[in-house]
Amino acid sequence: MSKIQEALRRLQKGGGQPPKTHGADATLTHRRLPESVIPIVRKKKIAIDGEKFHLDESQLIRRGLLAPLDHAIPVADEFRRIKRPLIDNATKHSEKHEDHMNLILVASACPGAGKTFCSVNLAASISLERELNVLLVDADVAKPHISDAFGLSDRRGLIDILEDETISIAEVLVRTDLNDIQVLPAGRKHNQSTELLASERMEEVMHELATRYADRLIVLDSPPLLVTSEAQVLATQVGQIALVVETGKTTNQDIQEALELLDRDKAINLILNKSLYSQTNGYYGGRYGYGTYGFNEDQ
Repeated sequence: MSKIQEALRRLQKGGGQPPKTHGADATLTHRRLPESVIPIVRKKKIAIDGEKFHLDESQLIRRGLLAPLDHAIPVADEFRRIKRPLIDNATKHSEKHEDHMNLILVASACPGAGKTFCSVNLAASISLERELNVLLVDADVAKPHISDAFGLSDRRGLIDILEDETISIAEVLVRTDLNDIQVLPAGRKHNQSTELLASERMEEVMHELATRYADRLIVLDSPPLLVTSEAQVLATQVGQIALVVETGKTTNQDIQEALELLDRDKAINLILNKSLYSQTNGYYGGRYGYGTYGFNEDQ
């Protein structure tokens, strides 16, 4: 049995039913709920300048991009598990900028798996690190869910940088008031977005993100791998890939076909999403996706 097959077997075995002894609020009754989904943290990071753009957490909850307050603690616990190996990979290779290990692509095989939810919550979790900043890139330029939900759909962004080399990355970055999470919007829609993402200019932009912003992890929300070609192009530019697997929907064949499109020499991770089961013994349910770290392939 291959490493991938073994990982899928473990994911499916653990992703079906919740432990019978735990109810919906079992892990919450003895813990004080937060007043905000993303707590404010005292940081030792490099300060980020610029005016803060206000993000309405309640709206992001309604849009399904953040978990509701009564699920904030268990979801935060899950994403702590997910982010740790990603951070470790990035910090171990911090001096090898050509590896771009601080660039993390969050993708899925098919639409609806919850990759944007995972991208936003992964960025939110990384923002809690005291030594690291985080930059969230809306690279799903055809369906820019992050830009739309954050109220940034009218801002210049990635596509504008690629088309006009006089526009710098710093000009279009948006600093938010959610723990200083920075966002690079998708920018305006373009009928040659695939060609722009595959251009030499894109290589330059990705290298600049990896080197100029070496104090932060860059999380890229990408299109589904089996639906568009943009995700394949983006995957060649990053050091790490997190492939979101939707419980009960994403098939083994979908995963295998998606993996065949990726460079298997890269660090590839599987995240089980929308599961009723949690390795932290909680039963969260609902229509939100709760990630469980599943698999890391580095060979």
